[in-house]
Amino acid sequence: MKIPSSFPATLLVCLLGISPALAQEKPVSETPNLVHDHHMHHHNHHHATEDPSEKRFYTTRSSQVMLPLPNEEDAFVFAVFGDRTGGPDAGVNILADAVRDVNLIEPDLVMTVGDLINGYNQTDKWLVQMREFKAIMKELLCPWFPVAGNHDVYWRPLNDPDILPGQHDKHYEMHFGPLWYSFQHKNCNFIVLYSDEGDPKTGEKNFQKPEAQKISEEQLKFLKEALVRGKDCDHQFLFLHHPRWLGGGYGNDWKERVHPLLKDSGNVTAVFAGHIHYMRYDPQDGIEYVTLATVGGGQSSKIPSAGYLHQYHLVTVRPKQVAMAAFPVGEAMDVREITAKLQAQAIKLAKAKPEVTTTIAEAKDDLQEGTITTTISNPSDRPIDFTLTPASRDSRWSISPNHTHGHIAAGETQKITFHVRYRGKRFDESYQGIELVLAQDYLARTTRYAIPEVRTPVAFDGDPVETKSGK
Repeated sequence: MKIPSSFPATLLVCLLGISPALAQEKPVSETPNLVHDHHMHHHNHHHATEDPSEKRFYTTRSSQVMLPLPNEEDAFVFAVFGDRTGGPDAGVNILADAVRDVNLIEPDLVMTVGDLINGYNQTDKWLVQMREFKAIMKELLCPWFPVAGNHDVYWRPLNDPDILPGQHDKHYEMHFGPLWYSFQHKNCNFIVLYSDEGDPKTGEKNFQKPEAQKISEEQLKFLKEALVRGKDCDHQFLFLHHPRWLGGGYGNDWKERVHPLLKDSGNVTAVFAGHIHYMRYDPQDGIEYVTLATVGGGQSSKIPSAGYLHQYHLVTVRPKQVAMAAFPVGEAMDVREITAKLQAQAIKLAKAKPEVTTTIAEAKDDLQEGTITTTISNPSDRPIDFTLTPASRDSRWSISPNHTHGHIAAGETQKITFHVRYRGKRFDESYQGIELVLAQDYLARTTRYAIPEVRTPVAFDGDPVETKSGK
């Protein structure tokens, strides 16, 4: 679409959501089809390059264009997972989907930010949940590193006579790892902190009381030593469960005792946390404070595009800068799985329509009753999940059930019957028929492939021709 220079800038704002300044200043001669500047807002500098040399660049063609080559620096990628817990037990399936996604990307490592298990229980149930989480994470192709959250260490009920000192702290260290630790990778220092030590006077664990959200002298000493160990690294990254820098119920301990240490170190690049179950970014003094949402935890999905969703971060690290991006769980596409055969199976499903038979008869007064019986076939070589919904713009129809879900194995069929009632004259000017809307997912080995909806008009005996044809 070519936009003439005389095109009103205010109209571009309404139609395309771009600024008047961009509408007026866009270099039309070079980019006549460009109507936004989304790609022009960089967080980092352009990557360093070098001129092509005979050693690194080869062609048998001549060209006036010089293609700069990327610097051969030791860049790497790591992933960060948010909270698994606070939601239904079935949330582990979303965690498993995140593992599947990240295995397609193969970062160097995966970090977590706590709340690995639902917890808030006693030892027997705690152990079951721990084993489930670790069994899923074991499928990662890369190493992963745990962070302890309140769900991982809080014991319930608090008046249980068998409650352990520190609650589940010992269990955590026995099965997941140290409550705080650091390690180095490719000249970067990773520091894991523990944000549920509890009130140093009473031992109470409570993330809503400032006195229980202070770093102990023991852990503070470790942090100082860890920062010194990483003083010559390109970057230092910190991970903990509670985003204490947000203040409020966390108090001012982070602001007064921890942040100054990070600032003075000079090379702390980012700090990652979770707990609040939505994404948030709060940079301060050159340090990027990043809060993640969830990978299977309780999720309101209030505004998914604004960070209320199941997601993970990918962080690309270069010696002088890092890039960060969030990805919705389940959105990574498996290139190797999308073969010609898979596509052919998906097309079969997209073309298949359910078989429909109907009955309808006068009941009393203006009431007519009948049935819609459908047979859904799965012509593909894999199972499918489906949702079948009868819909009509005519509110005089009553349909029961209003939709149905099902699972059909490869090559098999399933029959569904809907009961319908219509109150009124079926062929007056306001009459609208019923349409069956079939949504299907093709269940490949690693991915659910959503098939476009198939819509089938329903015809009853006595319907006019235009109704039978769906017009």
